[in-house]
Amino acid sequence: METTTLIAWLARVGMLPAAAALIIGAVPARADETVDVTLADKGMQSMRVDLSTEQVKAGDVTFNVTNTSRTLAHEFVVARSDKPIGTLPYNEHEKEVEESALEVVNEIEDIEPGKSGTLTVKLEPGSYILLCNKAGHFKLGMVNHIAVTN
Repeated sequence: METTTLIAWLARVGMLPAAAALIIGAVPARADETVDVTLADKGMQSMRVDLSTEQVKAGDVTFNVTNTSRTLAHEFVVARSDKPIGTLPYNEHEKEVEESALEVVNEIEDIEPGKSGTLTVKLEPGSYILLCNKAGHFKLGMVNHIAVTN
């Protein structure tokens, strides 16, 4: 059946809106905002989470995360928190932030050296921390904030 004939038939039987919805619904959702993230370190001396922006609008946010380390795997945790970084609950024995005490949105675990990962999450307005919670990495500076606005 030709496309124009099919469209005319769908319109005649009242199915054109349903067909259009199916076609439009088949297109993957696109994030409202994109943030490029670099996980960087100089061995176990200093580490950081660099962001292409420190503020995004509420909605679907895609984080394109790249681990530029030559030797260390990292992870990328997104957690809602308005607490100052120095007051986050920290387990000295495990050398990591206690994720159970945070409102973790989602994370990418074990991003190997030189590798990348992508994470899309729906964020509400508020303050969020972005961190690597591998043992010792947080205390070496592998944390940053992002603000989500209306």
